[in-house]
Amino acid sequence: MNNTTDTVEVGRVFFQPDSGPDVEKVTVLTLDSHVGNVVQLVNQFDPKYFRIDCSKTRDWLIRAAQKHDDAKPQTFRVTYRSWKENERKSLGYSFAGHRFRVSDDNRYVELLIRLHHEFSVTGIVEAQAELEGKEQFTKDMVKNFPIDLYILEMCDQIEAELETYAFIGDVQPRVFMDFHSRCENGKNVEVSPYPFGEEEIHLSLAYYEFDVCQEDRCQISEALTRSNREKGIDFLREMIVNAHNEGACQRKEMILCKAQ
Repeated sequence: MNNTTDTVEVGRVFFQPDSGPDVEKVTVLTLDSHVGNVVQLVNQFDPKYFRIDCSKTRDWLIRAAQKHDDAKPQTFRVTYRSWKENERKSLGYSFAGHRFRVSDDNRYVELLIRLHHEFSVTGIVEAQAELEGKEQFTKDMVKNFPIDLYILEMCDQIEAELETYAFIGDVQPRVFMDFHSRCENGKNVEVSPYPFGEEEIHLSLAYYEFDVCQEDRCQISEALTRSNREKGIDFLREMIVNAHNEGACQRKEMILCKAQ
């Protein structure tokens, strides 16, 4: 494995298989790809969808989309655990806490980023109450906050589902989102209701893929199944962060469209 400080920032990771320590192949989607696609979806989101004029805060929403995952490189880690008691452990990854590490001079933007995985009544009410206490935010701006937060979360989730369709084919939608998706022909992802201005949106997924050689598989498996779990996790994390050393960047083209 070639170590280097010139790394590609990680957006998503898919392990094959992910059901145990003997991983054979890893697909690493770049962070730039994910963020760029989310920004594109936010820009394409039809302002008429909610029948509320959010033009005064639109630039702030776009800035939040551009920055919402800025702290992922510092928080990326590989996990090896079971989600339910007595179930077999599986490989995964985490960016825990990343949304709390991004700051912005505009508190509206900062709060969108802080809450972009938490569309909760408590979080929204507290955010609006804080914004109402600041002179630079009018009542109309504060009223826009739940809408802007929903758009950011919705675009983030749709993009994540698109990635999952592209590389796994099975998605786990978030319950509170009022849209449904399905993939046709492994490329066209139908969304209903369809909140975007363009009838079709073409999105490009940039990724690196590498096979784990037998020697490395043995080293990872032995470490994970014994007392050196952290060593195995760190070794695999380093491989993922430096995935671009194992091959050229690949692209997969996907299309968002209205449900037929």
